[in-house]
Parts: sequence; structure tokens; C-alpha cells
Amino acid sequence: MTQPRTRLKAREIPAWATALRVRRTQLGLSQEGVAAASDDGISQKAVSDLETGRVHLTDMALGRVVALAKALNWSLAEMQRATGVDLGITPVTLVGEGSADVYPLTAALTLDNPGPAIDHELVTPGLKRPLLLRMDSEEMLGVTSASIRPGSTLHIDQADTTPEEGRVYVLTDQDGAHVRLYTTTRLGPVFRAENRTFEDIPATEATIIGRVVSVATDYDPNLN
Repeated sequence: MTQPRTRLKAREIPAWATALRVRRTQLGLSQEGVAAASDDGISQKAVSDLETGRVHLTDMALGRVVALAKALNWSLAEMQRATGVDLGITPVTLVGEGSADVYPLTAALTLDNPGPAIDHELVTPGLKRPLLLRMDSEEMLGVTSASIRPGSTLHIDQADTTPEEGRVYVLTDQDGAHVRLYTTTRLGPVFRAENRTFEDIPATEATIIGRVVSVATDYDPNLN
């Protein structure tokens, strides 16, 4: 007598994997589409393995997780919230009374997902919504009082986003995060770099993150 075939128990798909699949379908993407949108960061098979829970999200290299989030039109913080998987992303917060974490300038692009802090410093008193970012470009390197050297820490007040002539702001546009001085030209208001090899950014194309209230630097002009 032939024994009835035992039905295999279906693999239980974890909630975080289901969240990935739901997000993909909401965007109208196939698994191949997600792989293509990740700029070759992950393969279709990797997408499939994630959506079925065969591979855990935290087992992937950070670069591949970032590529997946980008393909799903998520920030890492949004992916962390949607999946419930701890990706090590923490919001910008004060780390102690009178002090705050310092983040790279690019953190201005995704303040809900600043990534790991690179330092922490005392905050300039009086800031309503403090944000500390490390200057990592030469766009404000010059000879006037507005000059800011790379490596300096920018103390920013996110509560001050109304541009005023001659003030310096952290802003974002389609090309990234910038530090620029607001000024009015005959063509209209712009955000101008101290280093004139960088082009002006029209004010209409920029989103102001906050005003640079003070700058902390270890630079000593007397040192070689």
C-alpha cells in the first residue's frame, strides 16, 4: 500500500522579509527591476533570498543594504522603521547636556538617517535646534571672514531657515549638501561659495537646512 505523501511545511517568511516584498510591489517593481535599480549592488537572486528570509538583511554588507534601500526608494532609516530590523541607524540627537554628535556634511541630505557620528563637541549656546556637521569640502575656503576650512565643525541652528544677506547656511540641492553664503545678484538671490571655482546655486533650487552660527576649528595659522 502506497503511503500518502507528507506535505512539507511551508517556510515561515519573517515580517521584515514581507515588508521588503510589499515595498517592491507597491513600487511596481519586479525582483529583476530592484536588482537593476540597485546599480548592480545586488542580484535578482539576492532579492529573492531576502524576500523569502533565506538570507537575513543584517547578513548583507552595508554597501549592498544601501543599494537595496536606494532601489526601494527608501533611506536606511525608513528601511529600518519599515522592516523592524536594527540597521544601527539613530536620529540626530543631543548626546549630553550642552554637547552633540558631529556628523559628515552629507548627513544634511538625510537627517533622519545621519549614519555614524564622527565626533562630538560642546554646542554653541543659544541654538534652538542644534546640528553639528563636519565641513568636508573646499567650497567655502577663501580669504574673507566667511572662509571655512575643511575639517572645521559647523554649529548650525535648524530653527533659522529664513535667508538673510551675508549669512552662511547649510543647504541641499539635487547635487548634494553645501555650505554657502546667501547674497543677492542682478539675476536674483543665490547661495555663493567663497571658493569661486564653485558655481552659484540659485536660491529657488535650494533647501535650507539651517544657518551656520559658529565654526570650530583646530587650524592654527602659525603651524606649518
